[in-house]
Amino acid sequence: MHNLEFGECTVLGSLEGNILMVDCGSMNVKIRESDMEVTDYVENNIVPRYFDAKERSFLLTHFHRDHMSGLRYLLKRDHGFFHRVFVPAASVNREGRALLIEFALYVFAFLGRQSEYSQMSVSALRIFERLHYALGIGNVYSLSRGSQFDFEGVAYDVLWPAAGGYPFSPLLTEIVEELDVCLSSPFLGRGAPEFLALKNEFCGEYLRLCQLTSPQNRGYLGDMEESLSRCKRLLDKIEAMAPSLQLIPAAQNIIEILSRPAVREEYANAQNTASIVFQNHRTREASLDDIIMTGDATPETFDQIAEELYDAYYIFKAPHHGTASSWSHLFKDILKSHILISNGDYHAAGGVCMEWAEDEGIKHCANNAACAWFQEKGSCCNRTAYCWEVCEKGAMTLRCPKVAGGARDSGCGIYVISFQSDRGCFCDGDETPSKTRKL
Repeated sequence: MHNLEFGECTVLGSLEGNILMVDCGSMNVKIRESDMEVTDYVENNIVPRYFDAKERSFLLTHFHRDHMSGLRYLLKRDHGFFHRVFVPAASVNREGRALLIEFALYVFAFLGRQSEYSQMSVSALRIFERLHYALGIGNVYSLSRGSQFDFEGVAYDVLWPAAGGYPFSPLLTEIVEELDVCLSSPFLGRGAPEFLALKNEFCGEYLRLCQLTSPQNRGYLGDMEESLSRCKRLLDKIEAMAPSLQLIPAAQNIIEILSRPAVREEYANAQNTASIVFQNHRTREASLDDIIMTGDATPETFDQIAEELYDAYYIFKAPHHGTASSWSHLFKDILKSHILISNGDYHAAGGVCMEWAEDEGIKHCANNAACAWFQEKGSCCNRTAYCWEVCEKGAMTLRCPKVAGGARDSGCGIYVISFQSDRGCFCDGDETPSKTRKL
C-alpha cells in the first residue's frame, strides 16, 4: 500500500511478478512525508517499481480524484502501462434509469470543466473512450455484482455495485427529477428536448457498452468498438450544444441546483456508495487468500451485501480511508487479521476513527497524520497487538523481524511504501530503504 496521503493505491503482487493495482490517486497535491508532488511520486516510485512486472492490471473502484488521479497520469504517460483495466459498470434503478450517469450529463452540459466536480463527471462519461485510446476496449472490463475475474489463479467475486434494481437514495432520485422538470416546459425551444433525447440515448448506449465489456457476458470486439463509437458521438453532440444550452431560460435554475452544497455532497456520497467491492472466491475453508477490497463503500453498501460477507478475512481494506462515516455496525462481528487504512493530512476530509484503532486486527496505515488514536496516545496502536505471522505460534508485534530489526520481509507480506522507505505495521517507525524490494 502506497502512502499517497488522503488517497489510495493498493497493489496485489504475485511470485510470478504480476500486479493488480487497486486505485491510484490522491486529494493532496503534495505528499507531506517527502514534500513531493503526487505526480512526481507516481513517476519516480510507482512507475519504476512495477515497470518490470510481466502483467499489470488496474481496478478502479469509483471515479473520485483520490482514487483515479494517478491512473489519469499513468495513462497519459504510457498508454501501454496497464494490460487490463477493470471499471465499475453503470447501475440502473427498478425503472431502468442510470441516475448517476444522468446526473453526470447535467453537470457535463451545464457546468464548466475546471472544477473537480465537473472533472469527476467527465471521468465517468469518457472512461471507456480514454481507456480504449490507451489499451484498446478489448482489454477493458466493467464489473458489477455477480461479476468474477481472476488474478494469479485466485478468483474474485464482485459484491457491488448491483447492475439492476440499484437502490439509489431518495434524495438523488429527487434531484434528477427536479433537473428533468426544469427542461420539461414546451416553451424552451429545441435545445431542451434535444438534450433530454440525447441524454436518454447516451445512457442506453453506455449501459449496452457496460454489458458488452462485462466478464460474464462479453461481446464481440467489433460490437464493443461500435457501441463505444456511438457513445463518443452522442457525448460530442451534447458537448457541442452545451454553450447554447447554458443560454436557455432554465439554465440558471439547473446551475443553481447543481451548485447547491447538499447536491454536491449527495453526488459524492452516491459515487462512494456505488464503489466496487470485491473479495476472493472461497472454494473451501478460510485461508490466507481471504481478502476484501472496499473502495469508498458506505454503511448502506454493506447492508446490501451483508449475507455475502465472510466471518473472517486475512486482509480487510477499511472503506473510505477509515473515516467514521464509513464505519458499519457489521464490522464488529467480522474477524480481521490485517486491516489496510489509507488516510492522510487533508483539510476537507475526515480522519481515521477510533473504532478501527480499537479493532483487534493489525492495522497497516499509510501514515498517522489524521489518526485519532495517534493524536491521543502519541504512539502506534499496533505496539501492544498480537500477530499470528510473527512466528509459528504468534507473538507480540514488537517481535516481528520487520519491526524489531528492519528486516527486508515481514511475515504477513504487507508493506506500506513511501518514496524513501517501506515499513511494516508500525506507523511511528520500522522503515527500511524502499529500494530493497520491487513488489
